[in-house]
Amino acid sequence: MSVIEFPVEFPRLETERLILRELTGGDSEAIFWNFSDEDITKYFMEKPFTRLEQAQSFVEAFIDEFKQGKAMTWALVLRGADVCIGTCNFMVQSSSCVELGYDLAKVHWGKGLMSEAIGAIIEYGFSRLGCGKIEADTMSHNVRSINLLTRSGFRLDDVREGAHFFSLLNES
Repeated sequence: MSVIEFPVEFPRLETERLILRELTGGDSEAIFWNFSDEDITKYFMEKPFTRLEQAQSFVEAFIDEFKQGKAMTWALVLRGADVCIGTCNFMVQSSSCVELGYDLAKVHWGKGLMSEAIGAIIEYGFSRLGCGKIEADTMSHNVRSINLLTRSGFRLDDVREGAHFFSLLNES
């Protein structure tokens, strides 16, 4: 059984079009714009943000979770532009399992950017972090997310209470 080797320094990942870097306080405004958009938040939040301070608190919590070895949240930025357009994160569930979460600014939907980002963090999770399993869940009406997880190799484990639950096992 794999055991997660949580990093001391935040891992920077790169893809063809994206840089996945550590989230910072300077990303609060971009987080606010994403998390105040009802089209984005309807899938994972009760209510959209209405104040910048809410985003600042979220970012601080993400940074603290990394320091505590509980989670890591990457800011997604397009190469050549250091503006956060979304996030991907791993939340430690057990000694060998993490849960995947993600969001992306609506203007970037449908361009394959989230597939690219998720591919990079799955690779990192299995090859560098030592995950045995990556889990993800999404609301059953979030067809885009269901399709994304399926295309990324996740297996549907369960459907209950309006949510689809997926997993991906480390086959190496």
